[in-house]
Amino acid sequence: MISRRGFIGKVAAAAACSALSAIPALGADLDIPDPVRDNSRLDRLVPLIEPRLDLYNPHTRERKQVLFFGATGYNRAGIREINYLLRDWRQDEVVQMDVRLYWGLAAIRTAAMRDGLSGEIQVNSGFRSKATNDYLRSEGYGAAVNSFHLKGRAIDFVVKGGDVANVARYAQWLEIGGTGHYRGRFVHIDSGKPRVWFG
Repeated sequence: MISRRGFIGKVAAAAACSALSAIPALGADLDIPDPVRDNSRLDRLVPLIEPRLDLYNPHTRERKQVLFFGATGYNRAGIREINYLLRDWRQDEVVQMDVRLYWGLAAIRTAAMRDGLSGEIQVNSGFRSKATNDYLRSEGYGAAVNSFHLKGRAIDFVVKGGDVANVARYAQWLEIGGTGHYRGRFVHIDSGKPRVWFG
């Protein structure tokens, strides 16, 4: 399982080494929302999160291990690599994803590793073009008309070796934004308003 207490307790010493107090913005010139949500648990935990992702896309069989934030700020090349792995692979379209999702996944990865898991995040869906979203809807997959995936603000995933229900509960506790628990299949997170649903 993913332990909230274990995550906070075992990495608290890292806070003294970080000047971050909330999620930093990637750039004011980008058409994405400010990643900060005042007083959310995710923002408060930023000093404790290792900003690294270990991602696997089962559709393209691509893997990436990326440190996306460091002493000098965001690793722009690393961010581009993550964006590419999360692209709409059907249409080969890439957008800048909301970096709040990356911090959320990094928090989940950190907690998973503290519980003895590898921390690998297996991504089912990141960005979706309208063409892909319409196709999924026509095939009965239940994709929302105004899905946050269309805006680069949602990710569906599983943690390798992790229990879907535990991961969903932890994602909800983090207050990343919206959390969808698709029982036994995957977890959805987005950077919209806090809300929870089951699929």
